[in-house]
Amino acid sequence: MNFLSNRLARRLPFFYGYLMLPLAMLMQLGTSAGQTFAVSAFTPFLLDSLHLSQSRLGLAYMLGTMAAAIPLSLVGPAADRHGLRRVSVVVITALAGACCFASTVNGFYGLLAAFFLLRFLGQGSLSLLAGNTTAMWFRDRIGRMSAVLSVGSAIAFAWVPQWLAECITQIGWRATYQVIAMLLVALLLPLVLLFYRNRPEDLGQLVDGRTKPRWDSDLDSASTMSDQIPDPDSLTLAAALRTKSYYLLALANIFWAMAGTGVLFYLFTLCDDRGLPDGTAATMFKVLGLTMLAMQFAGGMLADFMRLNRLMGIGTVMVAVSLAWLFVDRSWTGAMVFAALFGGGQGMLITVSGVAWVRFYGRQHLGSIRGAVWCGTVAGSGCGPLLMGWAKDITGDYDPAILCFACLMAPLAVATWFIQPPIPSRP
Repeated sequence: MNFLSNRLARRLPFFYGYLMLPLAMLMQLGTSAGQTFAVSAFTPFLLDSLHLSQSRLGLAYMLGTMAAAIPLSLVGPAADRHGLRRVSVVVITALAGACCFASTVNGFYGLLAAFFLLRFLGQGSLSLLAGNTTAMWFRDRIGRMSAVLSVGSAIAFAWVPQWLAECITQIGWRATYQVIAMLLVALLLPLVLLFYRNRPEDLGQLVDGRTKPRWDSDLDSASTMSDQIPDPDSLTLAAALRTKSYYLLALANIFWAMAGTGVLFYLFTLCDDRGLPDGTAATMFKVLGLTMLAMQFAGGMLADFMRLNRLMGIGTVMVAVSLAWLFVDRSWTGAMVFAALFGGGQGMLITVSGVAWVRFYGRQHLGSIRGAVWCGTVAGSGCGPLLMGWAKDITGDYDPAILCFACLMAPLAVATWFIQPPIPSRP
């Protein structure tokens, strides 16, 4: 079956990467099961059903997330070695199983195990694979293609939390996790099995749909290419670790993930604590998702024409300002301003970071390079809810944690303007 589909793909009158793009978008949407914006819809019900304190729930989320970062370091190299398609099939199947397991938990340790599986497979592995899918098929136009990919994330942010909240209200949080598992197996898994291809060389095509190789080291005929074609400008993980840009990109991702995960994990309870009207959190997710989409499109388009350090600077400034605003203004209007600024900054960082990894370090070792940073990002995101829970239990308010997040982002809002690529851009 795979042989026949490969022969069919070779005869297609268009670049197969344009089919891979919506598939990567659906994969990004499939990560929702392990994303904080989805877990936040379950948070009030988990607190009540499992009789946990705020810090106890945050601790389970942190430990599960940080534990997820350990095996996550193996996913990137595994994708480099065995191919993105094979690893994606395994991850999607396992994520569905994790959702089924989450529906059965009855206490702290069961919830900890569920958070570990959901974060490792959903937020970690499947997100990494979806991002690397685009990087395998596009180079010169990766900014614009990343902008299109952003539609999946924006849809998830804007509508998944509300859909989950309504579903939980109607059928309960346990049955809702089972519904998510069925959707992954019935919809996403068959599409990946049927249509996913690792890279253009597998089909006798070239990156970006070019008609002839760009580099002298490439083979003369696309039809004879193999998975081992070198990219002369690619850096190894060891070489990347010797560059300053690697650490600035890594810290920007880690601290932004920490702040975003912490605030969004408790967003429903945060709005209740501040006496905001019912439905405020769901509205904030919509505003966040739509502004994220707008800035992902803008960032993706501009990334092909503007210097990436300037776009990274804009994104980090927006995130830092949004957190400071949330700390100062406790009103409904302040909540919407936070959602707009944070969503926009997050959208810019998601797109521009994705472009920067492949532009700065090349494709050949991309799985190892991004996988190492993704481990830190996942671990950092696990600390956010714990800090929020501690602040709430100790002071009765989330504000001290929000102020801490703003202070962490402030230096990066300056430093990211000075990021420089370690390798020259291709002509």
